[in-house]
Amino acid sequence: MPAHKQYRSAVYAGQLHNGMMVKALLCSVAFVALALHAGPVKAQETQARLVRASKTTQFSIAGQPLASAIVKFATQSGLNIMADGTLPLSIQAQAVQGKMSVHEALTQMLSGTGYSFKQNGTRSFTLIRQEANNTETGDANALQLETITVTKAGSTVSGLVADHESAYRTTAAVSSTDGETLQHRNAGNIDNALRSAPGTFTRKAMSGAGVAVNIRGMEGYGRVNMMIDGARQNIRVMGHGVAGGSTFIDTDLLAGMDIGRGALGGAAGIGALGGAANFRTIGIDDVILPGHSYGAMTTIKYGNNAYNWSKLVAGGIRMDGVGIMGAFNRRDSGAPLSGVDDKGNRLRNNNMIEDLKSGLAKLELGDGQDHKLLLGGIWYDNVSAIRGEPQDYRNHTYTARYNYTPDSDLINLNINAFYNDARVRFVEGNYKGQFNRDKGKGIDITNNSQFALSEEIGLKLTTGGAYYHDDVTSGQSWGTGGPGDGTQAISSLFADATFSYGIFDLKTGFHYDHFRLNGDIAKKVNGNLFTENVKLTQSSFNPRVTLAVNPLDGLQFYTTYAKTFRPPSVTETFFPGAHSATPSDITPNPDLVGETSKGWEFGVNVTEKNLLTAGDRLLLKANYFNNNVENYITSGVFSMSNMPGLKFINAPGKTRINGFELEANYDSGFIFAGLAYSKTKTQLPYGMWSGDYGVGAINNLPDSTLTVSAGFRALDEKLTIGGQIRRIGESKALKPPFGPALVDVDSYTLADVFASYKYNENATFFVNIENLSNVAYKPAQYMDTRKLGRGRTVIGGMTLRF
Repeated sequence: MPAHKQYRSAVYAGQLHNGMMVKALLCSVAFVALALHAGPVKAQETQARLVRASKTTQFSIAGQPLASAIVKFATQSGLNIMADGTLPLSIQAQAVQGKMSVHEALTQMLSGTGYSFKQNGTRSFTLIRQEANNTETGDANALQLETITVTKAGSTVSGLVADHESAYRTTAAVSSTDGETLQHRNAGNIDNALRSAPGTFTRKAMSGAGVAVNIRGMEGYGRVNMMIDGARQNIRVMGHGVAGGSTFIDTDLLAGMDIGRGALGGAAGIGALGGAANFRTIGIDDVILPGHSYGAMTTIKYGNNAYNWSKLVAGGIRMDGVGIMGAFNRRDSGAPLSGVDDKGNRLRNNNMIEDLKSGLAKLELGDGQDHKLLLGGIWYDNVSAIRGEPQDYRNHTYTARYNYTPDSDLINLNINAFYNDARVRFVEGNYKGQFNRDKGKGIDITNNSQFALSEEIGLKLTTGGAYYHDDVTSGQSWGTGGPGDGTQAISSLFADATFSYGIFDLKTGFHYDHFRLNGDIAKKVNGNLFTENVKLTQSSFNPRVTLAVNPLDGLQFYTTYAKTFRPPSVTETFFPGAHSATPSDITPNPDLVGETSKGWEFGVNVTEKNLLTAGDRLLLKANYFNNNVENYITSGVFSMSNMPGLKFINAPGKTRINGFELEANYDSGFIFAGLAYSKTKTQLPYGMWSGDYGVGAINNLPDSTLTVSAGFRALDEKLTIGGQIRRIGESKALKPPFGPALVDVDSYTLADVFASYKYNENATFFVNIENLSNVAYKPAQYMDTRKLGRGRTVIGGMTLRF
């Protein structure tokens, strides 16, 4: 995306399914009520605009081309800035430093540029050319544009970032992918998008539903904190699924995803050993066009190779500080064919069939004021299959986010609460009626402050706390199937303090985590099996310290030492045994202790502009990490009679993980290119039944991954054409059926192409071709090593906004 231009993510729309008619009706009634109320609110809207514009904000914008200066201004103010017509690259904006109102800052920045501004609403300003002879329209380097819209990055969980460029100024291994990249470049395939990021991979389940994130070789059972809009996803599907846990989210509803690798601050790092991933859903600003009070959007996609149709519709309205929106999607995909193998054959994967229905609704209160409350509900209902046995996947997520941002450097308060109800159930076959269910709830509170300790030393302080609780059940008596029942509670206090002095930044922080587990284990008395209730507790203090040096503008070096901690899960602790009615008094392990990881990370960030041409941008982030994991929990064998008997154990000694990650992006407006590379070495053990039996976790990555992308824009940057090459190195998998013997999975290379055409702000058309050369390959980290990956698939569609 060019430096002078940021577009909102494309959002996808479809049709409503019968099971969601009540929710649709409620949203429609609220929508109409707000529309009828719109007439008498002009005076209140005007007052709200004045309040927002008069509020003071801390600005730090260097003198630079106006095209890039408005990007900085929008990011720091949280407002939308639009410019009509021509923005010559020769026009320089004035520097803006200090705390002032939006009007004062805009006036200062635009001084001498020939531009003035007008306010459109509480969140939007438009730049206006004063006189044609003052805007240098004859400049050969002028950029002919229709409308530039610069928007504030979306909100995410504390400890992560929700803006692509901000990740390259953060002293941690973080990254952010926007909705446009996810949908246009990856056709909404979240596995492909995650596998194209450095240090990040996914474990492919035997069904088409869900995504399981692997970071630096660690995945499953909460090692990676997976979230939807900050709501933790902790369901563990045992038995030919992804035992360590999956996130069930419709990618057509996503506005972006934010990834953190290694030790993280804030709520993202609580109880997570390897990192975190937050999937952000679309909101009101993704539906309503800038400068409008209401709007609607629809996206229709169709793909060959059994992708079929995807249809989504969304609508929203914002009046008098109140906003509401809703979206509904429907996709019914079949069994795709693989690429062509050496014998000219193509294999069909019936486990990838999906019948997906999803939707969301959001209510926003207090837009543009000191207080803001956002309420959300997300519904996911899908049917897929494992080994030909259909399962239904239901995930309902409810969130509340409150922000209090008064005109004070000491208070920037964020409160997030959620309730999540996830269930996976066999609907046919040998296990019909068996299910796993996780009902999770939680709250986290974070406050950000900043002030000067002296004329030369500044301090940024983040403090907070959180509480999370999960109730896990299979709905069956102990030992008759399922992963084991119980509850888990995690509470945490955290803080980060960043001291800035000249070119140096010193950041110190900690998490203090405490967990409680409660569940049943088996006891044998006189040959009879009884259950006994067990309670476990453990606490861990996890410090971290980062030293950063900024020798030049746009160049930053940093090093971090940190400890992370993950408590044992309900599944690992209270595992009742193998298939069906085979409970054992040996399989549960109430003596498990939490895993810890200690290690170093070294990184460099580069943000360079005007490198080769005026207005271009180079972003680069590189990391080297070296960690030692203790008390790693894995599935081990205690008996080989009939079928291997299993229990989860703490592996003895230390296990080392180290690697190198590189991410770089160049964009001149006309051409763009990107590179993501990972080289990871892990000694983590493979647990028994970690393959298609879905008990343990497959804890490794391919020896290396490389994604190279490039493309160009034409027709006033309305047309984008590009492609990417994805090379996945050699990896390992468990030899069926049990392990622990390993088999090699060959490396493979895939090519994709993509194109989009933005006709105007109301219509965008796009097409994506995955696996262009129709290669037959075995995907790395796929639970069923006998299946092949998807063959050539062409997906095209359009997004209309009104």
